[in-house]
Amino acid sequence: MSTTLPSNKLFLLGLCYILHMTLTLDAARSWGQGNDWKSEARRSFKSKKYNRPLNDERSRGPGHQRSNKPNIIIVITDDQDEMLGSMSTMTKTMKIMGQEGVRFNNSFVSTPMCCPSRSSFLTGLYSHNHHVYTNNDNCSGVDWQRIHEPRTFAKYLSDAGYRTGYFGKYLNEYNGTYIPPGWREWVGQCKNSQYYNYTLNFNDQKVKHDDNYYRDYFTDLIGNDSVTFLKQSIQYFPTKPVMMMLSVPAPHGPEDAAPQYQHMFENNTLHRTESWNYVNNSDKQWLLQMMKPLRPIDIEFTDMLQRKRLQTLQSVDSLMEKIHYQLRLLGELDNTYIIYTSDHGYHLGQFGIVKGKALPYDFDIRVPLFIRGPGILRDTVIPNPVGNVDLAPTILDMAGIEIPEHMDGRSLLKLIKTHRQTWNLQGDFVKTRRPWRDSFLVERGKVTKKLSKSIERKQDEKFFNEYEDALLPYANPKLRRTLRICKDPNNQPPCKEDQKWVCFRDHRDRKRIKKCRNYNKTVDGYNEFQKDSPLHSPFRTTHQSELSSSSSSSSTSKKCICDNDRKKGQGHGQGHGLFTNDKDLHQQYLRDLREDRGYGMRLLRNKRSIDNEELELRKKLIAQQLEMNRRRCRFYPNETFACDKDLTKDPEKWENHKIQLDEMIEETKKRLRNLKKIRKNMKKQRKHMSRYLDGNTSGDDDRYNSYYTDNLYNNNDDDDDYDDDNGDNDEDCDCDEDNDDFTVPDSLAKYGRNEFEGDDADSSELDDFNMFEGKVGKKRNCNREDLKCTTHHNEHWKTPPYWTSGNFCYCTNAVTNTYWCMRTINETHNFLYCEFIDSFLSFYDLKQDPHQLNNMIKTVDYGILQQLHDDLMELRRCQGWKQCNRNKNEEIFEKKRRRRRRINHRRESH
Repeated sequence: MSTTLPSNKLFLLGLCYILHMTLTLDAARSWGQGNDWKSEARRSFKSKKYNRPLNDERSRGPGHQRSNKPNIIIVITDDQDEMLGSMSTMTKTMKIMGQEGVRFNNSFVSTPMCCPSRSSFLTGLYSHNHHVYTNNDNCSGVDWQRIHEPRTFAKYLSDAGYRTGYFGKYLNEYNGTYIPPGWREWVGQCKNSQYYNYTLNFNDQKVKHDDNYYRDYFTDLIGNDSVTFLKQSIQYFPTKPVMMMLSVPAPHGPEDAAPQYQHMFENNTLHRTESWNYVNNSDKQWLLQMMKPLRPIDIEFTDMLQRKRLQTLQSVDSLMEKIHYQLRLLGELDNTYIIYTSDHGYHLGQFGIVKGKALPYDFDIRVPLFIRGPGILRDTVIPNPVGNVDLAPTILDMAGIEIPEHMDGRSLLKLIKTHRQTWNLQGDFVKTRRPWRDSFLVERGKVTKKLSKSIERKQDEKFFNEYEDALLPYANPKLRRTLRICKDPNNQPPCKEDQKWVCFRDHRDRKRIKKCRNYNKTVDGYNEFQKDSPLHSPFRTTHQSELSSSSSSSSTSKKCICDNDRKKGQGHGQGHGLFTNDKDLHQQYLRDLREDRGYGMRLLRNKRSIDNEELELRKKLIAQQLEMNRRRCRFYPNETFACDKDLTKDPEKWENHKIQLDEMIEETKKRLRNLKKIRKNMKKQRKHMSRYLDGNTSGDDDRYNSYYTDNLYNNNDDDDDYDDDNGDNDEDCDCDEDNDDFTVPDSLAKYGRNEFEGDDADSSELDDFNMFEGKVGKKRNCNREDLKCTTHHNEHWKTPPYWTSGNFCYCTNAVTNTYWCMRTINETHNFLYCEFIDSFLSFYDLKQDPHQLNNMIKTVDYGILQQLHDDLMELRRCQGWKQCNRNKNEEIFEKKRRRRRRINHRRESH
């Protein structure tokens, strides 16, 4: 039996069929006509892997206009390490940059210091080409402003139509008086990094900030201002691309964290690597040889500093999330490159150094580097060695601008594109068509004339010590005389009777000679000489006779002369129990002659009065110079600083004025050193000053006071005298037995106050905390010869967590820490070769010793060592990317290319 569908059912079935076909066609148009499900799946996978959304129109919105060029955002931190675990605590940044971009795990800086590294970042040049060697010399100086600042990547991008903006710290010596060329929006911090109480140049207007977290915290202010600039640029200039550089202060000192993060990372010890507190440094450079094991207070400090550094980075982590979210809202995330890096690394206790940077090891020169953007494989690693000099060419290449030949770096996009084409998901070395370099130059410090002379002198003395007999005839007369006298065993310290010269070594281990004070200076011999002199008898006084007899008796009995004896008139003219010399007796004779003849003080003035008049004259000159400088630059009551307009607009006048101020500073430092020297000698003579504090001096003592004072100052200025007060004679003399109950008057007590009074720790514990047996105070430095040291105190950190363990001293750097290194990484080698300014060499093979604990320079063959030296010298002289990026396979590549050209030329000719 057949059944037939009603007419209404047929109508409904046809309508459903038409609707089905319509929806199918619409779906085909929306996903691309002619694409099957396999091509759509492939497209979906690629978009996830290459930072490209499935539907670009859907992310931008209808009618959205955008630039044909990509936006570029750079985030650079200050002093962030790569090897002490700081990146592992920034989970948001690792998700945004690590999982959605590419990581360069062998990224280095050319100089592990703030200003030279940032200068290389901006210009793409090594330090020997932009001439910024330290944080002071030429850091935002006249040469930098005139030559290199107009050639930063910002100037090239601004000329190409980019809207550029800078937010944060610029250079250490930037004073905020100008806006560097190439930046349209400028929010630059004056001087070094600060989180509170800083001054900004906000579009050529100086703005001072206080210590209110909600208004002034610098990391948050950078994020807010940069987001505002980004939104306004996209809204009002949709067809113009944007380039922003965010230079945050974290984790640089003073490590002030935001309040919401001050409780975190209490027990974090990621900084305790294999080289932490490793002090077996006899095979390393001089600075590390001077280091001792970390004391308990040092360990406590490094742990707290690690904690505070990680806390400051949490604000940077939130900043990255804010930038990423704003780009998604604006529909520009798929058209924006983001670069995240640091200016250099850091160390906390590595090799026994409490904290710092400026060392050539990986913990100081290795930095994090992440790049994400259109066409970049996600969650991948490129192990090729790259550097901060490559970032400026990379930014220009991202913007489609031709890279200038004077830049020393190469564009990282060449590695990224090859990395993408080969689907290098395993993180193998990327092989580009033109071989990528495998060696990178690391250089630190400037060779000044003073430093070079000091090094040459040390090398010459070391050479003379080894070949003294053979080279003695060729030495200069002064050195020949010194070596000849020191060669005699009878001229060794301490001075003995009838010994003329004594040989010793100064604080720099150099041989020196001085005359012994007791050589041929007996008063009896001098009296015999004066008896035949016409100047002796008429004007010789009773005081002079007593002086001669006292000195003569002292020469035979070697009686110890103390202050109590001097009060009784004994031992006049004998400083520290030594005999009076001809110069002292001659001054005493002139003094007696002046009193008997009635001479005035017009011509016969002592040395102290002359010094006082000269000092007053110099004070007047300084006052005049300061008055002249006040006319050019001045401070206002609101604590702002400004200079005259003609001075700020004319670089030559500015430089001349700066040179004049430098000269005045050097002159003032010279006077200060002289005053410190006088104070030091006064402390040595303090035991003789008790007689003046009593206030009871006789008329005879007045003459002695003047005489003794002259004798004291003359002995300090006499380079030919040798003071052997530390000899055996001091053991037999106890001049303080009657002064046990002596108390210093209240008026003088403040000058001898202990710097640690009121602290919980006693003096013995503080002596253990002191690194080099010196006094440590809040306002005192504890520098040692050839070492740069500093003092940490309880008031250093103004925000929690606070330091409450007291003051202590630690050393971070040395004069000889000037070096040139070559960091090489390829498929077969991984090493660091360094040459220091004092001729010290080091070689670390990181394949065998990844933590750089052992210097293996003695195991390197001479031929290989010579080749390493030649390669390093070639890098030190290189200029431009063609010279600074040579690979060992470069010559083979050039030969093959020339061969292909010859073959093609022959084919075309035939």
